[in-house]
Amino acid sequence: MWKVAFISTLLFVGVSAGALYYQWDEYHTEATKQSVLQHDIEATFTGKTIEVVHHIRGAVADTYEVTVPKEVKDVSCSNEKTCVKRKNGKMVVGAPKTGKLSMTYRVSIEQKEPLFIQAWLVRFHTTQPQRTNISLTDVVHPKGVWAADGKLVGYVYKPSFSFFMWEKKGGQTVPLYFQSELLRPTFHDDLVVYATKPLHQPALSFWKESDVQTLIVTSSRLQYMTPTFVIIPNTSSLANVQRNYVRVQLQQRFPNSVVADWIWDLLVSYMTKTEPLTKKAKLVFQQLQQTLTKEEQQTFWTLVNANVGQPLTMKKLDEWLGAAYGANTTFFQDEQSYMTFTERKVLVVNDVKLPNAHVLLKDGQQLFPFVPIMRTLGYTVQRSGEAVFIEKGSARWRFFTNSTNAVIQEWDGTLYIERTQFPKWFSVYISETNEEIYVVGQ
Repeated sequence: MWKVAFISTLLFVGVSAGALYYQWDEYHTEATKQSVLQHDIEATFTGKTIEVVHHIRGAVADTYEVTVPKEVKDVSCSNEKTCVKRKNGKMVVGAPKTGKLSMTYRVSIEQKEPLFIQAWLVRFHTTQPQRTNISLTDVVHPKGVWAADGKLVGYVYKPSFSFFMWEKKGGQTVPLYFQSELLRPTFHDDLVVYATKPLHQPALSFWKESDVQTLIVTSSRLQYMTPTFVIIPNTSSLANVQRNYVRVQLQQRFPNSVVADWIWDLLVSYMTKTEPLTKKAKLVFQQLQQTLTKEEQQTFWTLVNANVGQPLTMKKLDEWLGAAYGANTTFFQDEQSYMTFTERKVLVVNDVKLPNAHVLLKDGQQLFPFVPIMRTLGYTVQRSGEAVFIEKGSARWRFFTNSTNAVIQEWDGTLYIERTQFPKWFSVYISETNEEIYVVGQ
């Protein structure tokens, strides 16, 4: 709030918006470092357009790739009128050796309320750290509220204009919002809330714990969300808003993810401690609770959160799920309806390793692959429909896979026998180490 008071004092003693911007910049305790690409934006709203003067400081590259929104017209630079050029299929702008550049352009505005402008600044694409300061002077509306996706530094209303200032770390994608109905901002640490009445405590607590810097609660139907900037109708339920926001937050945390929609529903349910909405996510959520212990579930979610910044894939989800459970799985990749795992240990039958035969873990049971084990032990195994015939010497057995409490079970086309049932019917002994599972038989 001390910044707001400082700026307000300067304005009321007659300092112009443009001069104020540079006085504030000098006053700012964090001077722009050479390694930071600093954007200083002076914008003026005229009713039909936003006139922009875009100053860049700290440029270290000869050229920068840029995106020019379709709403942006008449881009020119102080050192070269046609400074934005197309090169190798990309738009680029050259930077003088001084590291400083000034651009001017105008942004066409659709005249309706509320005004909402997602893209209005020329955006620089670079791995160089960026920081943006924006001042906006509205010479049409001395009342009304402007809000932006950035930290509100100060605002003042004068008889002939209104003035707002924001700052933002990172690039300069800074959506703007305006409505004539005056919404006085209230400050809650790093969160600024624009609303006609105070938020209920549960809603305020949720937003204070989020990454949101600007929250607008409006009577319009407009809804827009980024991790730091949220516009919601005042008729929205908190539960729906929470789920929508957490999903936006997760999709930014795991950029460029190509996964099914139900995956986001599942992750949102975990983050919000609510039930999933989609049928598939409900099934998976249930399987996680039934198959994994609470500790294993927590390990899985911890592994997911530890990989923020990487794109999600079904394979990675299986790897994290397997690491939590201590076995291998293709549950997510194959979109199975039932959660199963395979032992990572090598199966050894009478000193013969069977690297392609795996013990299945299902419903807390160890299921041994029946056919490869029995054939390695010298048994003949044949199948006819639901019947399984086993022979060795003069001994014969017949089992049915569809019978109640079946000894031989079929899963995903493979026949298995449960560990405790195995020695009851055949002369085998089972043991295991950290590396291998041994089956010894006659």
